[in-house]
Amino acid sequence: DTRLGILMCDMDFFKEVNDTHGHDAGDMVLTNLAAILQESVRESDIVIRFGGEEFLILLIDVDENQTPKVAEKIRAAVEDYTFQLPGTDIKKTLSIGTAEFPSPGVKGVWEVIKQADVALYKAKDSGRNQVVVFSPELWPEKS
Repeated sequence: DTRLGILMCDMDFFKEVNDTHGHDAGDMVLTNLAAILQESVRESDIVIRFGGEEFLILLIDVDENQTPKVAEKIRAAVEDYTFQLPGTDIKKTLSIGTAEFPSPGVKGVWEVIKQADVALYKAKDSGRNQVVVFSPELWPEKS
């Protein structure tokens, strides 16, 4: 069985970049972030920009419970990175929610993407700059 790891990634306080440094700087930060994400996963994995500053990462054929380890590696890489903007350098952090497919009771991959999104919002609500693995209690109305 092929296991799919799903990461929903969102840069913390990204709006501040645009508001403080302008949209061109924001684009530079997102371009650098995309490069970090791409470098942090295997060639067979897929990195997708999913809305404003959110990225969806599909880890293809991942070992069970490997997804959170990859997510933590990515989170740490972003935290350690210095984004160079015209005239200044900035540091940013990333919140990540993860889920895996197949998992019990899940019918399709879109449901797992939603689970990763629910976990991402938990990461943001819990202080940001962290990885949260989806668990059913995060999404009570689903059960």
